[in-house]
Amino acid sequence: MILVADSGSTKTDWCILDESGKSNKITTSGLNPFFQDTSDCIKVMEEELIPGLNGTSIGDISEIHFYGAGCSSEEKCAVLNKAFRSVFNQATICVDHDLLGAARALCGHDAGIAAILGTGSNSCYYDGKDIERNITALGYILGDEGSGSYMGKRLIKDYLDYEVPDSIRERFDLEFGYSKDDLLDEVYMGDLPNRFLASFAKWIIALKHEESYAMQVIQDSLLDFLNKHICKYEQHNEVPLNVLGSIGYLNQDILAELCDSKGIQLGKVIKSPIESLTLFHTNQ
Repeated sequence: MILVADSGSTKTDWCILDESGKSNKITTSGLNPFFQDTSDCIKVMEEELIPGLNGTSIGDISEIHFYGAGCSSEEKCAVLNKAFRSVFNQATICVDHDLLGAARALCGHDAGIAAILGTGSNSCYYDGKDIERNITALGYILGDEGSGSYMGKRLIKDYLDYEVPDSIRERFDLEFGYSKDDLLDEVYMGDLPNRFLASFAKWIIALKHEESYAMQVIQDSLLDFLNKHICKYEQHNEVPLNVLGSIGYLNQDILAELCDSKGIQLGKVIKSPIESLTLFHTNQ
């Protein structure tokens, strides 16, 4: 059996494929070695993944292909490798960056620009086999343009600076009830500040047709992503931009308009890559 996983900071989508082609999908908490150590990852596997196997024996899983946010170096990949070896000690394990997973899911064996717009953001030019260029992603503090955490950070900053409209402030207070200290504690002292910031993105998106402020936050965030990342690829007017992640998926109408204004062809926009990734590995 093959176990394929795509993990962001917020959640992990898993798919188990048996010899007959039957699949079983499971969703657990996200696994990101920038924020979690090996013991944290083992805990998620034991408490969330294994109970979802529905009778499948751990020993029946022969291959694991894990694509994860934060798996950008040997050191970070080792955190996940060690966790997998502890839980699935008979399987062949391959841990890669979620960006490679995105490229394979979105482009298959064709050249294109692949982008992730979820809790965080990232992008690359993929030549149909390998990632040829990656514009540096600086994370939720210095980067992550276009992502959920980027939109959430804009909202929280504007809220604390009293730069949001009164209607947004009233809605925010009614919905969340956070004090200034609550917000600052979560951002500067919380265990997963990027996930906390991104949690406000869905609220912003839900208001985009009611509040001009919400629409502006989304447009500004996506435009920053295009300008600071996509337009820096010399092929950005030659090959399609393909996007995965909830933020891109829920705002593809806005993204399409912005791409059109810059002469960028918007290709596939999907919420999750797990089905395409599973198919990719099935066909190898």
